[in-house]
Amino acid sequence: MAKKRRTAEESRSIILEAAAERLKRSGLEGLNITGVAEQAGLSHATLIHHFGSSGGMREALAAKMTVDLVDDLVAAFAANVPVEEMTRNVFKALTEGGHARLIAWRSVEGSSDQNMEQLAPQFKKLVESAGQNMPEGDDSELRYLIMLVSVAAIGFGLAGQNMATLLNMNEADAAQFPDWLVQRVSGLN
Repeated sequence: MAKKRRTAEESRSIILEAAAERLKRSGLEGLNITGVAEQAGLSHATLIHHFGSSGGMREALAAKMTVDLVDDLVAAFAANVPVEEMTRNVFKALTEGGHARLIAWRSVEGSSDQNMEQLAPQFKKLVESAGQNMPEGDDSELRYLIMLVSVAAIGFGLAGQNMATLLNMNEADAAQFPDWLVQRVSGLN
């Protein structure tokens, strides 16, 4: 039985999926060529062929994950919903899919490239949408609330499980944190 030959795009996709999974599970340490190639079921040489280096793979992964993050944020803001629901949507978008790790990774790198600039229109839309439910002239208060929720969501995505363990919280209690935060934030506006 002949082995099915993958297209270059299929191989790149498989590699990037494996790399994203390793980033979610192990952080930046997981983004080594050998480990990613092994998880993808491909050879080290195949990974090098498609990306040139570990750095090339990381850049391709960052670009793909940024596009995925923007897509998830667009979906979170798609509906005209109350601030509370939008807050839950943003929290979910930032904590799932490895997005918190992507933002942390890019922040640690000091990245100010175009990939992160793609997020600016989504956050502008968030401010505009959320502002419809806030009293006139509360722009700075609104931005602080969005920053609080975003930073909390990123932190929760990165260290929520570890913090819950340290605080002796079970998984169900920890999962309630986003709703608890939404209730507190809702009381502020």
